Amino acid sequence: MTLAGQKRAAPGHVVLRVVEYRVDGGEVIRLLTDMLDPEEFPAAELAGLYRERWEAESSYRQVKTFQRGPQQVLRSAHPELVFQEVWAHLVVHHCLTRIVMELAAGQGLDPDRISFLKVLKHVRRSVIARTATTAAKTKAFMSMLAAKVRRKLDSGPRRPRVADRLLKRPDSKYSYRAKGQRRTPARSAPARNITLHPAIVQ
Repeated sequence: MTLAGQKRAAPGHVVLRVVEYRVDGGEVIRLLTDMLDPEEFPAAELAGLYRERWEAESSYRQVKTFQRGPQQVLRSAHPELVFQEVWAHLVVHHCLTRIVMELAAGQGLDPDRISFLKVLKHVRRSVIARTATTAAKTKAFMSMLAAKVRRKLDSGPRRPRVADRLLKRPDSKYSYRAKGQRRTPARSAPARNITLHPAIVQ
């Protein structure tokens, strides 16, 4: 729902939608969003996606570690060129993610199951082998990747796991791993049950 039933924000105000739900019968969680249309953005879908917000860290890793390469830094020495290089990295990542999404949709798979690193390696080899790209070559390349999805690119369903959140820096104001403290390995976690609050079903 929207606050006070408003559809348009007053000057200096923002219209929000409130989604209330519980996870495994725990405390009520209130999710505030500017995605106001309940038909386009169902409450249950928003509640489920909010739990996966940490996966933004995976995208950072894809750009910084896999795509950019280990031990590599931005080569540009001028601020404008640094901006251009960062923008280029983001554009390439967007294109690779688009390929992952199309492959997953074609195979009826969750995009999380498609290995970003393997797609990146296939694309790099393709770019090196072909200096010119046509629509026919692009279609053939996508068909080749689609044929390899089940055999090589599919990482399988993601296992629900949990791990302790610790930082290595002892001077951090957040929790950290003390000297001599062993890191607890990731462990299996049961599937979570999300229940929308009865008072708010949209």
